[in-house]
Amino acid sequence: MTYGTEKLDISIFPEEAKRQISEFYLFMVQKYLKQNQRKSSNTSSRLPAEFYKPIKVKQYMEFNREEIYQDA
Repeated sequence: MTYGTEKLDISIFPEEAKRQISEFYLFMVQKYLKQNQRKSSNTSSRLPAEFYKPIKVKQYMEFNREEIYQDA
């Protein structure tokens, strides 16, 4: 079976069936567009997945930028 550019003729169906076909088509478009977007975003990232996981720490210490550059 080939899936080319052939068009489906839905004019033979009653209105309710046309509506259902249209809704199903939109569902499939959304489903596969999301999958393709996820795949493209995953391939564009060059870092391993571990780099995107949050780092667990016991305590978070706030500081301001000037403190970093002060001599100890």
